[in-house]
Amino acid sequence: MKQCYAILAFILAWQINAFAQNPAGAPPGGAPRGNMPKGAGAPQIGRIYGKLIDATTKQPVEYASVAILRQRDSSLVTGMLTKSNGDFNFENMPFGPLLVRINFMGYKTIFKKVTVAPQAMDQDLGNIRIEPNSKTLNAVEVTGQKSAFQMGIDKKVFNVDRNLTSVGGTATDILKNVPAVNVDIDGNVKVRNASPTIFVDGKPSTLTLDQIPADAIESVELITNPSAKYDAEGMSGILNIVLKKNKKAGINGMIQGGIATGEKYNASGNINVRQDKLNVFANYSLNANRNWGNGTTNTQFFDQKGDISSFQDQYSDQVSRGKFQFGRFGLDYYLDNRNTLSISQNIVGGSFKNYEDLKTVSSDATHAPTATSLRNSVSEFGFNNYTTQVGWKHLFAKPNKEWTADFSWNKSNNHRDGNYNTDFTTVSGQDRPSTLQYQNTKGSSTFSTLQTDFVNPIGKNGKFETGLKATYRDYSSNYSVFDHDAAKGIDTFNTRLSNDYKYNEQVYAGYVNYSNTAGNFGYQLGLRAEQYVYAGESAGVKYKPTRAVPGLFPSVYLSQKLKNEQELQLNYSRRVNRPNFFQLIPYRDFTDPYNQREGNPNLKPEYTNSLEFSYAKTWKNHNFLASIYFRNTNNLISTYTEPIAGDTMLTRFVNANRNNSYGAELTVKNQVIKGWDITTNVNLFQTDLTIDNDKEKATNSGFSWLAKINSEVKLPWGLTFQQNFQYQADAIALPAGGGRGGGGGGGGFMMIPTSSQGKVKGFNTLDLAIKKDFLKSKALSVTLTWQDVYDSRRFGMDLATSSYSQLAYRKRESEILRLNVSYRFGKFDSQIFKRKNTKADNNMGDMQSF
Repeated sequence: MKQCYAILAFILAWQINAFAQNPAGAPPGGAPRGNMPKGAGAPQIGRIYGKLIDATTKQPVEYASVAILRQRDSSLVTGMLTKSNGDFNFENMPFGPLLVRINFMGYKTIFKKVTVAPQAMDQDLGNIRIEPNSKTLNAVEVTGQKSAFQMGIDKKVFNVDRNLTSVGGTATDILKNVPAVNVDIDGNVKVRNASPTIFVDGKPSTLTLDQIPADAIESVELITNPSAKYDAEGMSGILNIVLKKNKKAGINGMIQGGIATGEKYNASGNINVRQDKLNVFANYSLNANRNWGNGTTNTQFFDQKGDISSFQDQYSDQVSRGKFQFGRFGLDYYLDNRNTLSISQNIVGGSFKNYEDLKTVSSDATHAPTATSLRNSVSEFGFNNYTTQVGWKHLFAKPNKEWTADFSWNKSNNHRDGNYNTDFTTVSGQDRPSTLQYQNTKGSSTFSTLQTDFVNPIGKNGKFETGLKATYRDYSSNYSVFDHDAAKGIDTFNTRLSNDYKYNEQVYAGYVNYSNTAGNFGYQLGLRAEQYVYAGESAGVKYKPTRAVPGLFPSVYLSQKLKNEQELQLNYSRRVNRPNFFQLIPYRDFTDPYNQREGNPNLKPEYTNSLEFSYAKTWKNHNFLASIYFRNTNNLISTYTEPIAGDTMLTRFVNANRNNSYGAELTVKNQVIKGWDITTNVNLFQTDLTIDNDKEKATNSGFSWLAKINSEVKLPWGLTFQQNFQYQADAIALPAGGGRGGGGGGGGFMMIPTSSQGKVKGFNTLDLAIKKDFLKSKALSVTLTWQDVYDSRRFGMDLATSSYSQLAYRKRESEILRLNVSYRFGKFDSQIFKRKNTKADNNMGDMQSF
């Protein structure tokens, strides 16, 4: 452990020292800023468009000559005449600085500078006003380029293509390597030791992280303190998973496949076709795997004097086999230069089979066994998920002014069947009658959102934003348990364990945001209103809908730019985390009879006030971002575990009086030398938790820290080597949000209660990957990944109260060696599907005289 501290301290000190020295060299990526490839060899996938109008009459100008020239030598790239409505549109534009020249008889000639770059391929020149009888304009407009790696104060965007260690995996593997994000053994996500809201393509989704293949993800956006524009749900901000969809002209795509130790396979492919007004894309992924897991739980029970009264030890071994498929297709239809219609469809399905042996040994105060049980379970789980999204985007002639409308509809179904056979042995070694249960669960969910947003620039730097959003979710589940009588050969319906429940929730929201600058000082003020309506039913008992009282969620952003690429920012926002149905229903889950769970219909929403102060500094080859944050939560939704009968534990959801978390986060990105990048993220935080109500009185507090280090080195012979190291210290146990599990699913792996009374044990893990590119175009790549090199990733929980203490560990297969092969193909040509057009060729010939 001391070695981990020493290594981390050395790397941080070395990187900060590198900043002070500020070595000269090329910026990340190898090429100097603003120096894009030139000439015929540069990729030709850009788009330049606009509309020409008469400055006096405000009418469209038809048949005006528009030419695209190279800035370096004014050589002609292409040209056209404006249409009857004044529109012009150029596809297949090369990367680099270009010059747009517009002239028409009787009018002055206009020149506009533009730059086509990978992050700025579409250049909208807006409504261009051409004036009669005047000299050539001297004013020009320049479009800049964005860095491929964006690390801002309000949002961090991580490019998944750079993450070699997650190739062939799932979204869980992606997020494990994202700075500031922690993922536990069950896929629960924490940011700064609290649960964020997870979006897919900017919208809520019912997909779990393990149902999204890594190969389908383009980037991950982390917004730690969202403005009023975003949903108020989520204690620690928003994680947005952006799926792949590009808009390159012509046809392009990729196919890949992989194999890993332990019977794991993956294959995927994606394709994109764009011509004229239509952009079509599709991707498909298949993942099949086998995973093993094991766990131990050791519990000591105390009498009223504080002496040990008994022990309970549990041992679990599991194997899971399964496969799932992910498909996505859609299109973008460009009605004209400023109106785009987008449609996409996701289809996901899978099936899994789990086997588990759970042995429980009860013993007296001397550790002499008093009873033993062995439960063998086999469960099958299947699901399908469909998501349809329709979006419309309108761009106004005024730069950055736009209006969007989006609709998303999601439908999912799942089923689980399980057989549970338990053998009992008494203290004398005699066998007691075995019990056999059959469990069946069927569930369905409908989740839809409708939203519209409007952005209008005001003045030189001002911006007004407003929008409306409606979210609707309907969920139902039928959980049936049957007891089998082997002697009589009959099955009896168990009313005590079975349950049938459903719920409906609706959220209606609206927001306004205004931002502006005064010199180097910037500000943004926002207010969001959300009205939440909930109604549920369990075992025939209906729960009344919540009162339709809107909640107000303000946000304030203040920023000050300093000299030498420095910036300060102070942010405040108010957020909410509402209890979900699984936390509310008073149903008790007996899946593990010694560790039971139960909801609480009296739970209240938790409200969080977040304050964050940040400092950002950019050097030529380095980025540094430091944040100090404070988070106060009232009515924190937590869990409380207590013994209820002998060696049986019950975990219930409760509202804590308050939870205060504060800490500091440092993110450092270095280019050590050309071809070697290191990104380091360190989060240090303190958590203070208080529970004080009629049934429970408890406090829990402690300091913890998390560190992630990513190193990527470009080697000769087309090799890239990547290392990802993570260390998590012991931390206060706060339950993950999102409503995963619960409600009587039955089966699966041994449960370890997550309680606010305990601490999560620390761990460290190291992932390695190396990639080799082949062919002149580097279109063929082979990646070898070694995950969790030391096989050290496991989940531990340490609970301690006056009536019991418990130490539990769970581990799933994490040391995995994976080989993946990918091949990229494509032709960046907007004319690839067109026949030869003589008229167009003649028009191009006429352009040579411009």
